[in-house]
Amino acid sequence: MPIRLMPRALALALVLTFAGSVRAQDDSSTISLGVGTQKVINVPGIARIAIGDPSIADVKPLGSAQVLVVGQAEGRTTLLIWKSNGSRLSYLISVRKKDPNEVIEEIKRLLGDREGITVRMVGDRIYLDGYAYTTEDHERVEQIVNLYSQVKSFVKVAPNAKKLVANNLNAALQRAGLKNVQANVVGTTIFLEGSVESQQDMQKAELITKAIGEKVENLLVVGIKRMVLTEVQFVEIRRKGDDHLGVKYPLDLTGTGSVSLNYITDLGTTAQSSIPFSGSLSGGSDFAFQLIFNDGYGRLLAQPKLVCASGEKAEFLAGGEVPIPLLTNNMFSVEFKEFGVKLEIRPTADRHGNIQTEITAEASEVDSSIGVTTGASLNIPGFRTRRVKTNVTVRHGETIVMSGIFEHDEQKNVAKFPLLGHIPIIGELFKNRVLTGIKRELVIFVTPRIVNPDTERIRRLLDDIKQRYKQARDEVTYSIFD
Repeated sequence: MPIRLMPRALALALVLTFAGSVRAQDDSSTISLGVGTQKVINVPGIARIAIGDPSIADVKPLGSAQVLVVGQAEGRTTLLIWKSNGSRLSYLISVRKKDPNEVIEEIKRLLGDREGITVRMVGDRIYLDGYAYTTEDHERVEQIVNLYSQVKSFVKVAPNAKKLVANNLNAALQRAGLKNVQANVVGTTIFLEGSVESQQDMQKAELITKAIGEKVENLLVVGIKRMVLTEVQFVEIRRKGDDHLGVKYPLDLTGTGSVSLNYITDLGTTAQSSIPFSGSLSGGSDFAFQLIFNDGYGRLLAQPKLVCASGEKAEFLAGGEVPIPLLTNNMFSVEFKEFGVKLEIRPTADRHGNIQTEITAEASEVDSSIGVTTGASLNIPGFRTRRVKTNVTVRHGETIVMSGIFEHDEQKNVAKFPLLGHIPIIGELFKNRVLTGIKRELVIFVTPRIVNPDTERIRRLLDDIKQRYKQARDEVTYSIFD
């Protein structure tokens, strides 16, 4: 009985030993590596080695009993090892990417405590999503994407991020005493605009900008805005001619007549009666012999002097306003229309002395001849207007001349004696002509100058105003020579 059992036990032991060796060979036949990782294989008696795809894994012998395997790229390949006793071993090398969970942990450490950005994995890819509240956060996301090829980004810059940064920057500038400095958002860029009083304030503004941690374009200038004095002269020349030539005959007779009748009766003993009668008649005509040439000349001159900061707008009006009624079915309102000499300028001076000036000039007057009359017997006047608008650039003290605004109006009225006025040559004695002509020409001179309170021209203007004020005050006070 024991003799028969021993072979069975020996056979069972041999089967278990063979199965264990098979499992051990299966475990060692597959080598898993990550990209950039390495592993050492112990194989005694190595004669030679061969790798299927060197771009996936690199193998190097370490003596006669070890082989170093280094993962190069994602994929699979085969490693063959021949031993000195003639046997051969085969290994399947599987190279994979880095563990996604490890990559996510690294990305979170790189992002730090930045808000609004989330990291999530879909399949075998890692995605960054959300909003970046600063430009620095968005640049950090782009750097992470460039560092990891399996990471994609859907991160966008928050719509109100720039405005929020600009508001915080403005608050910091105000606390620092830089009241003339303003941060404005244009598109996706923040611009620092305004002026500072000194170079030290300029450095202070730059330090505050760097502390915010945002990229800002600095457009600050040292010194306050330049002041521009604009001297304007409106010169309008008018000429009116009214000529009367010929003979005006009494074709229209006019007259008046009156009759007075009084009847008187005496009731006394002796009967008496009387009937006084009186009458009158008068007439007139417009007969005239005319040979008259009437010429009229006029000039309108306005000389406004406007001072404003560079880039700002100044306005001038010498005239008035006319009420214009507005009637509808349900309401009645009045709108006021300006007329006279009107001027709007916007000069912009640079540091080189050039002055770019936007000019809108207008000269208007009320003209009832082109007005309208409504059904409610409301007379709405018309306006004759001459307007010019331009944008020019000149040097300090140079003059801009805007002319050519010319208006010429002519009229002729001819009165003839019937039949006789149509006879050639002789008919001139029975005609009357009235020729009327009106000519207007407007010329505008504009001279911009860069000034400051110490400029000599400003001082002369102030002295002239003070002198005129003193003269006017002396004229209206009491004097024994009045």
